[in-house]
Amino acid sequence: MLIATLNHNLPNLTDNLVNQLKKDPLFKECELMVVDNGSKTEPLAKSTTHQLEENTFFGGGFNIVLDYFLSTNHEYLYFLNNDLIFHGPSFLTTSLKEIKETNAGVYSPSVINSSIDQCHWKQMWNWGKGLRPVRWVDFQCPLIRRDVLEIIQKYPDELMFGWGLDFYTGCITEKRGITTIVSDNHTICHLNSQTFKQNKINIGVQEFCKGAETNMNDYFKNSEYFKQYIELRTYGENYILY
Repeated sequence: MLIATLNHNLPNLTDNLVNQLKKDPLFKECELMVVDNGSKTEPLAKSTTHQLEENTFFGGGFNIVLDYFLSTNHEYLYFLNNDLIFHGPSFLTTSLKEIKETNAGVYSPSVINSSIDQCHWKQMWNWGKGLRPVRWVDFQCPLIRRDVLEIIQKYPDELMFGWGLDFYTGCITEKRGITTIVSDNHTICHLNSQTFKQNKINIGVQEFCKGAETNMNDYFKNSEYFKQYIELRTYGENYILY
């Protein structure tokens, strides 16, 4: 399994993520890829394995990791935001066990944001129902099987800001009948948008969100997936499980 994360001016959070992962015995059997995504105002994380001169944002960084992943023999890619907190020594072991036992192509732990505002996409909440099939997962920490990524090959350049990679993946997997799972047995805490909250990026949060939303909508509006994209958005906003 390839474990990857991006860092942009948040070395302490990135190293904390890696230190958490190291508690799992499975970590020694995995390959770690920590990509510094154009940090300018802070030193590199101690765990850095690759360095980019400029910030390629989430989508650009994901494509760089994906290109490397496809050159390896790894069966799974675990792409983690660097501002995650999880407890216990078996984060990786549990994730791999659950994605295999459900034969899922895409998997994610459920998510609790460390704020009053929770994830906008309600299928990501912890509903206390174990392993739940869902139509798509938000990309705080997707675990993705190789065959899915071999279909994708490269995410569209229009999604470089990172918004829409999750919808694009959902369109691909749903069209092909590939299972997607969220685990309520396995929950992570997301510190949520720390690059913006700590003022570590040279773009305002409103400007970024407007640009990312516009790019995403424009891409899907002109793609074969537009109808499905709208359905997946509505699904995530209105998801409820009794």
